[in-house]
Amino acid sequence: MAGIQILVVEDDALQAKLVSLLLEDAGHTVQMAGSAESALDVLQWFRPDLILMDLQLPGKDGLALTRELRLIPIYVATPIIALTAYTDASHLARAREAGCDATISKPIDTEAFARQVRSCLGSLPGTGDDVPSDSGDLLAEMRNNFLAAGLDQCGTILTALKSNRQRDMGVVTILRRWAGVGETLGFPEISNQARSVEGLFTLTGRDRTLKYEDDAVQAIDTMRRRFYAATRNETKLPLEVILGLKDMRIGLIDFSNEEAGRIRRVARNAHVQVVMEQIQSVSVLEDTTGFGALVVNECDVSKPAPPNRPQWLVPAVFIGSRSSLGSLAKLPARAYDFVLAPWDAEEVLLRVFRLVGKTAAVQPAEGAAHLQKRRPRILIADDDPDLVSLVLETLRQSGMDSDIARTGQQALDKVSRHAPDAIVLDVNMLGLNGFEVLAKLRHNLATKAIPVMLLTARSQESDIGLGFGSGADDYVVKPFRPSDLAERVGRMISARRRPA
Repeated sequence: MAGIQILVVEDDALQAKLVSLLLEDAGHTVQMAGSAESALDVLQWFRPDLILMDLQLPGKDGLALTRELRLIPIYVATPIIALTAYTDASHLARAREAGCDATISKPIDTEAFARQVRSCLGSLPGTGDDVPSDSGDLLAEMRNNFLAAGLDQCGTILTALKSNRQRDMGVVTILRRWAGVGETLGFPEISNQARSVEGLFTLTGRDRTLKYEDDAVQAIDTMRRRFYAATRNETKLPLEVILGLKDMRIGLIDFSNEEAGRIRRVARNAHVQVVMEQIQSVSVLEDTTGFGALVVNECDVSKPAPPNRPQWLVPAVFIGSRSSLGSLAKLPARAYDFVLAPWDAEEVLLRVFRLVGKTAAVQPAEGAAHLQKRRPRILIADDDPDLVSLVLETLRQSGMDSDIARTGQQALDKVSRHAPDAIVLDVNMLGLNGFEVLAKLRHNLATKAIPVMLLTARSQESDIGLGFGSGADDYVVKPFRPSDLAERVGRMISARRRPA
């Protein structure tokens, strides 16, 4: 497909930047609009060959704008592809009824996005094809936002450096965030580059030579290339998942050949040696002998969720729409898990891996009584919203509820009102830092026994010593593996509950 003119109507600035980057890299000319009104203004002078339409716009939404455009003669036949996070049958039907020719699910799959657009155009006009993304979970959205924000920040820093403006732009703070969050989100090359660049921006006095400016520009330009490369590369499954799923037999129930192919393709590309067997109906599976896990597809909203799901002896992951949440929530937490559509093949394999490990760890003697215990409540004290979202979701998937504090003082206030079972505490926060918060907790009789994990980018021996010396129960250095963090929080709580 030769380069064409594309109008992207998207109100999220980070998503818009990422979409624009991917399409321009594929050779297309892109214009952006952040609202329906802005889109109509752009269309006064820009004649697109294709419109990518976010359906959740402020004010007049994307469906209403699509209907309006279809009443204008010159846009009756212009292909319109809906970008939406809602991909169950009812939402797709509404998009088609409004005049959308196809849909691509959000968050977008950076590795496949340009190819998905080309696929939609190849089947237009009027086919109503829906091209699912292989990227539908929280982690994928965070990766997208992280990459888009990083590219934007690199551009801002480079502009300031080249215009000889003051360096004091918070660059060191930004670099430390990239170093800490990047590898956690699956971008080790970004983390490594950020660490190597940081030293340039901490030089003072005579160490700052004239050569500094050229070195700094080159370093940030390399940083930008790392972000750009990450938007083009497929994230690989962690080694622990590859080894943990080795030789496992997984039953794929009620999946189409295309859907099962998505999961098999991710496994194959990640070199996961796993056997996947398609089963066309839940009702035909009575004997689960030989299966390590089952994945059940219940995304078809035209079929009501079964009132009584089979109680299999092997772990099962259910994929369902929002309408099935109520019945899915009733499944036993340790034997089953669920994924909300639009689903991501990578996430399905991760959920299977985690669920198999969790189920194997449960001792028979624990029985139903253990499942009735109250879910632990964790206080997450961190001022990085992306990191908070990741930790919160990781703990939720591990059976823990969470509260959030953005500052050290807010953490102390929340603990005084309601003591949590444990605290995940960032060291670098505005106002009171993590060490100061920890010291206050340990000097208060009411809070001194609460388990505290320090989560920080500080990896110096002196910092680790200060952390444990101040009374930390655990010390985790960013970047970290989410599954490892959840396990360590669980062990920390268990150790405090164990009688002396």
